[in-house]
Amino acid sequence: MSSNDLIDYSAERTKGIYQQDYSKNYREYDEQYISTPDYKHYTEKLTAYTKSFSHKIDVLDIGCGTGRYFHALQNVRLLTGIDISINMLNEAQNPLYKGEVQIEKTELVEGNFYEYDFGGKKFDFIYSVGVLGEHAPFTLDACNKIYDLLNDGGVCFTTLVDIKYRKNLKRKIADILYHLMPGAIKSKLDERWKACYMTRKQVDDILRQSKFRNFSVGSYRSQDTHWKGVHFELECRK
Repeated sequence: MSSNDLIDYSAERTKGIYQQDYSKNYREYDEQYISTPDYKHYTEKLTAYTKSFSHKIDVLDIGCGTGRYFHALQNVRLLTGIDISINMLNEAQNPLYKGEVQIEKTELVEGNFYEYDFGGKKFDFIYSVGVLGEHAPFTLDACNKIYDLLNDGGVCFTTLVDIKYRKNLKRKIADILYHLMPGAIKSKLDERWKACYMTRKQVDDILRQSKFRNFSVGSYRSQDTHWKGVHFELECRK
């Protein structure tokens, strides 16, 4: 499957999942999520990044969802949150810890990040947690678009799912035997295995081919009982 096909597939799948009731339940789960180590991990990171600037900053949240992390952002003049689901954006009108949000202006945009024209707007900090490399593919074009959207001296932080930790034993065996299987079975497996998760090699290849020259890749194992796995954590600087 080509990158464009996967983008289209993931976009339609995401819009189909995040209907009104699902989005409402997701927002309600935010109130439980605050008790998890994952919440502490990501809020501390986002607070540290945004506090590190010596001036008021413009921020882009790719796949902002319910606005789960808005309150963690500091020193922000303008926050732009883009999401493909209008239902999630509606929930983001009343984000977690709304009374603690310290952002001068917030713009919520319904749109597909890959296609959306930001009209020359630039950002000091771009982040995406639990979206790219998970619900939407992290491609070379997406990586370069992030680079182009950053101001000089800007930073991007994003998570990507490490596919290695999402495969059960049956899937690992099928991977080993895949090259021996008839074409018809391969096609069925390809359809079943459609995913945006990535290997470390795929991540490294994209970063090396991208416009970024200053980047690092770490990892974090989720401790959320609702999701088990490992995220790559990318920090890219312009």
